[in-house]
Amino acid sequence: MNNLLTRQDSATPPITPIPDTIISVDTTSTRGPFNTQPTVLVAMADPSLASDEAFINHLTKLVNEVYTAAEEGIFNSEYRRTNLSELRKLILNSELALAWQTAPVVQTTTAAPPPTDDSLLIGCARIQSVPDQPTHGVFGMLVCDPKFRGAGAGRDLVRFAEHYAKNKLRKTVMQCELLVSTEFTHPFKARMQEWYERMGYKVVRIGDFGKECPHLKPCLVTDVEFRVFEKPLV
Repeated sequence: MNNLLTRQDSATPPITPIPDTIISVDTTSTRGPFNTQPTVLVAMADPSLASDEAFINHLTKLVNEVYTAAEEGIFNSEYRRTNLSELRKLILNSELALAWQTAPVVQTTTAAPPPTDDSLLIGCARIQSVPDQPTHGVFGMLVCDPKFRGAGAGRDLVRFAEHYAKNKLRKTVMQCELLVSTEFTHPFKARMQEWYERMGYKVVRIGDFGKECPHLKPCLVTDVEFRVFEKPLV
């Protein structure tokens, strides 16, 4: 995308562009520059959100509810993907991207800050460097509110993660992971693998989940395979 998007509001003062940290996705761009439909905006979480109790509670609940459904039959009922403390830390460490549904927009070259009040949180993704692999970035904790599935928000989060890893973290390879049962076929996991592959990711190795996530191994209720995907960032 050559242009960034901002709210259609002539009274809004000019804002310094932040092209490497904000990507707005015009979901109705084929209708012309003036749209009446919502827009998806993806940006790194503002540090102030780490101290917003209502927001952190909402985000924690969303992530855990999505993962409980996505990991059904893989982890026991005590399993929780994240907690308040972890999400606060990710936000303060600039490792968490958020996707928002915003008001209608008009195309411009000026980027607006990510909304935090009158907009709807759609989902999130963690973006970080891969330890001991200086050329690799990795995204994880990819979550989309079920109400917005099918609208492209997940794709937009991944596209943002790739953009951020390449332009801010200076990575040349993007990585993601998928934990699957070796005892049964999980429909959601099968769809996720197909989705990653359509976006250009390929399985490059089978990781050792017990070694990489030892604190979660006791929560497993099935034998698993930890698939690691990679995609060149060109």
